[in-house]
Amino acid sequence: MILTFLRIACLRLRNNPLELLLVFVMPVLFFSIFAMIFSQGIAAGTEKPVRLGLLLPEGNVAAAELQSELRQNSSLICTDLGVLPTESEGRERVILEAQNSSRYDLLLLLPTDFSTAEEARFQVRLVTDGQNAMAVAMVRAILEEYYAVQRVEGVVEKLQDAAQAAAEVAAAAAERALPAVDDPEGQGSFFRDPVSPRRVFDGSGAPASVESELSPVAAEQPASVLDPPLDSAPGMSADVVDVDTENLLTAGPEPQISVDNPQAADQQNPRIAMYAAGIAVLFLLFACTGHAATMLEEAESGTLDRILVSEAGLLQIVAGKWLGIFLMGCLQLSVMFVFAEAVFRIHLWSHLDGFLVMAGCTSAATASFAMLMATLCRTRSQLQGTATVIILSMSAMGGSMIPRFVMSDRMKELGRWTFNAWALDGFQKVFWFQSPIESLRPEVTVLLGSSLVMSLATLLLSGRWRRGL
Repeated sequence: MILTFLRIACLRLRNNPLELLLVFVMPVLFFSIFAMIFSQGIAAGTEKPVRLGLLLPEGNVAAAELQSELRQNSSLICTDLGVLPTESEGRERVILEAQNSSRYDLLLLLPTDFSTAEEARFQVRLVTDGQNAMAVAMVRAILEEYYAVQRVEGVVEKLQDAAQAAAEVAAAAAERALPAVDDPEGQGSFFRDPVSPRRVFDGSGAPASVESELSPVAAEQPASVLDPPLDSAPGMSADVVDVDTENLLTAGPEPQISVDNPQAADQQNPRIAMYAAGIAVLFLLFACTGHAATMLEEAESGTLDRILVSEAGLLQIVAGKWLGIFLMGCLQLSVMFVFAEAVFRIHLWSHLDGFLVMAGCTSAATASFAMLMATLCRTRSQLQGTATVIILSMSAMGGSMIPRFVMSDRMKELGRWTFNAWALDGFQKVFWFQSPIESLRPEVTVLLGSSLVMSLATLLLSGRWRRGL
């Protein structure tokens, strides 16, 4: 009997393609998605390069040298964003546009008087959006290393100059200490004729020429061999070689590297709003798909046929179902964000206009997706299995499960094919970057455009219910 039940289970699994899909294909698919996400992300074997945007002053030699050094670093992908505007409004506008593009992990700004000289201050401004905290630490370490290398090179140049000056002083002193050699006979020989020691020490005294040359030299010698010469070279001072080697590395000013996060200036938890958007879109897809499954139940029970033979047309039925799903989606998103505002203080009321725009566009896209899936599937069980695979895949690639900033650039491009990514990018602009409504034009266009295309496809494919009469 046990073998009979085992055979029934095997036959049931073999005859149910959706169950085979969920049991064997879905785990492999999710493994592949997460492997591609993290293969170049935070869990990769190699470091993910930091995308650094550079805003440098024009005509500054020190800034050009720093830019060349940063470009040679394999841990950075540097992009020149142009000349840094002088007025504050222009700088903030460029920073906001760069952050809204989501192409850079960090922005580096240098003042117009940037310099690495010893008497100047090494001033660098880093602007982050708070998504990649490791980028700030990495770039800060690179800048501090560069500044330390510049100071060491300056110390080496000073020591070389001091050593050269000391060598010149020593050479001049040695030349001054040698006795002058005259050659009255014009023979050109360096040494005089040898003098017998007996003539020097037998009491008769040395020749006058020898005494006259020995006495000045002896008079100029120091009392101790450890003392410096009493007469230095003319024109040379002892201050030339007086170098304080102990304080050369610690005498300069410390580098000033400031880190600014405009997003955290006037809000408490911008990251919580992103989590709320990701989770809300994920469950919104499941809820809309479940609500759209009522059309399949009505078709199986014959209720849809009786509605079609009445005065209600197919367009009215599809439009009514779509409107109900749309309103339910708007309400679901509102409940999620109102709760987030009450508990986590995400500043919903100050971004209410942007939230309403993104909530309406996201609900429209999810409603059209749910209606299209209900039209393509034949039974409710088929809809549940197919929708589960598609929704989970889109949510993983679109950022509802894994934040998009930890993904590789390739995965971000693939995620653009899901409206999860466009919805989350729109909510990110509203709550994180605090951008105006005009900046939501790309996200609104994609979401409403995909909603329109899927709605037209639903109307074309829903004709099978009319043909079934």
